Amino acid sequence: MGKSSLNNREKNKKLVVFTTTYKSKMGGIKDLLVGLGKKEAIEIDKEYQTRKIFGPWGLDELAKLYQGFTEEKLKGLSFDYHLEYLLPGISEFVFALKERGFLIGVLNSNPQFMMDNLKERLPLDFAIGTKLEFKDEMATGRIQEEVNRYTEVEILQQKRKEYDIDKKNVITLGRSSLTHLPIAKESAIYIGFDPTKKETIRDIARVIVTNKNLQDVFFGK
Repeated sequence: MGKSSLNNREKNKKLVVFTTTYKSKMGGIKDLLVGLGKKEAIEIDKEYQTRKIFGPWGLDELAKLYQGFTEEKLKGLSFDYHLEYLLPGISEFVFALKERGFLIGVLNSNPQFMMDNLKERLPLDFAIGTKLEFKDEMATGRIQEEVNRYTEVEILQQKRKEYDIDKKNVITLGRSSLTHLPIAKESAIYIGFDPTKKETIRDIARVIVTNKNLQDVFFGK
């Protein structure tokens, strides 16, 4: 293979970014808290639904509810959560993409320990979430690094630079929610799935998927 062919291949590298990986209405960061007996997460989610149109809100409040839980316990609960709530077809989908030479990442506000668990299960090039603070392996209730709809864009820009990928070669997959609008605009193609009647970004999403099995997005049934 000639040098020019190698250069063309490098220039045509494609990056697929998932902003959603779980079949969850509230999101993993809140679901885990409910599993820990912190029902307050449900009320925080209700308030978030009324505030989200104005911008990110609620991560600090959720982080406080994690205070006092050990990192080991949270990782164990996260592992069980993956087994039950991982999106149908996502494992097969990711492995198929890797075989075709795609770079693959995950960006969302779920805790980093959940992202680490996900990266252990799937061949991801990166998986970045909100980093909670731990001292002596115990959650302090504070956030070290927050991932929200705006920082997702900053991280994606950093990853594009790191992997030398043009914006035209970035494909993002996530729910058809207004909260995903910033990263949708930072991608050449945004594929929305599991849309709701109340809020969608159908004008931005190139494709709307309703069957909820991600393999069908690229490869058909």
